[in-house]
Amino acid sequence: MKLLDTTFLIDLVRGNEKTRTFLSDTAELVTTQINMFELIRGFFLEGAKPAKILELAGMFEAIRVLPMDDIAIIKSAEISADLTSRGAIIGDADCLIAGIALSKGVTTIVTKNSKDFKRVKGITIEEY
Repeated sequence: MKLLDTTFLIDLVRGNEKTRTFLSDTAELVTTQINMFELIRGFFLEGAKPAKILELAGMFEAIRVLPMDDIAIIKSAEISADLTSRGAIIGDADCLIAGIALSKGVTTIVTKNSKDFKRVKGITIEEY
């Protein structure tokens, strides 16, 4: 199982050919509620019309979206505390994404944001 990060989802929506090729991968592809939020927020900030927002929301019907539950919050807090103690702080959203992934047994994140996620113990980065 591989988790699609927000950078991938943005590129997918914008028609980046590398993302379309990647979707033919045989691994199960998932994302998180945090990635869903980041993607939709970005389009709101760009002034997207309601029809575009509904189209984006519909995209998530085809991709399994992992929830942010209590176990994921605890794992995310553990990640954040570990990174802070090592002086390798990353943003809260990335801690939440990594925490959700690891709490659900997902260890690979597909992203262009390798700089932050590579700091998280247990996460493997796959760039596209």
